[in-house]
Amino acid sequence: MKKIIEIFKKPILIILAMAMIINLSSCKKNAAEIEQENQVSLKNKQSALSSGVNLQSLIAYKKSDHQITAGFYRTWRDRSVSGNANDPIMTELPDSLDVVIVFPDYTPADSPFWTKLKDVYIPYLRARGTKVLITGSLTMPAGASQNAAGYAAAAKSIMDNTVNKYGLDGYDIDIEHNVAGAELTEKTGIYTALSSYLGPKSKTGKLLTYDTNQNGTTAFFRNVSTMIDYVWFQTYGSGTSRFQTVWNTYSPYIPSKKFVPGFSFYEENGYPGNYWNDVTYPQNGTGRAYDYARWQPSTGPKKGGVFSYAIDRDAPLTSTNDNTIIHPNFKVTKDLIKIMNP
Repeated sequence: MKKIIEIFKKPILIILAMAMIINLSSCKKNAAEIEQENQVSLKNKQSALSSGVNLQSLIAYKKSDHQITAGFYRTWRDRSVSGNANDPIMTELPDSLDVVIVFPDYTPADSPFWTKLKDVYIPYLRARGTKVLITGSLTMPAGASQNAAGYAAAAKSIMDNTVNKYGLDGYDIDIEHNVAGAELTEKTGIYTALSSYLGPKSKTGKLLTYDTNQNGTTAFFRNVSTMIDYVWFQTYGSGTSRFQTVWNTYSPYIPSKKFVPGFSFYEENGYPGNYWNDVTYPQNGTGRAYDYARWQPSTGPKKGGVFSYAIDRDAPLTSTNDNTIIHPNFKVTKDLIKIMNP
């Protein structure tokens, strides 16, 4: 019996030894990961302290019941892409901004912007309670079938290749045309599949938003209304007189805190074709943007807040129709935050 015991003892000892090695390796890996996270957290805190920012107060404010402020940030205007010293970088955005939506264009995949977005911008903004989304589309992967499996594959592709790849806090869908027929079926299917990862139904805390210049009567909106965190309603160049009428088309489907009207800053070379005049320059507290901040639905709770397109252009101009810009001071954005949350 002794020999039999010895035969079984050796494999047991080997297994125990291997388990200890694996466990120690796992502990080292976890410790390294924790240390890396601590270093990022420490850098964020040190940066905040050096600039006089109270992170705890910021986080508490972002979590409180308030009207949010969001901004679409154009990637090609980031200093790391344009090389223009007068252009901003995302770490210069106001600390009280609730949501920033990365609006990608003219920025190749190998641009340093994308590495900075993941490694610098998102950690910095998240430390301040600011959520970072990106605007994208709802497209089927090559060869995928128009069925539940295909829609699930499309949603997984969005998560793997965009949201999770950069560590984003959500995804924004830009819809500026009437979606019907086969396209309606496809986009509804993908949006529904995506809602298991993002949006109110996912319970993940990550956002799924709907960005449009249309009212709430469209079939696509009504198909996905229960899966939406915010409707960014584009109403550039328009006064608030139509807001109540538009809101009435949305009100049967979403609460007012999800309805966020938005304006546009003056884009380069925009005059006169793409010049909305939503902000009066010099910045003196007047203009449509300020009216948007003050507007509320005629009955019921307050609106969700306001958003701006081209927040990277929140800077004084030398004249109304001039392309010359001064480095952004984000005065208008800060003014609107104060108006809505005094």
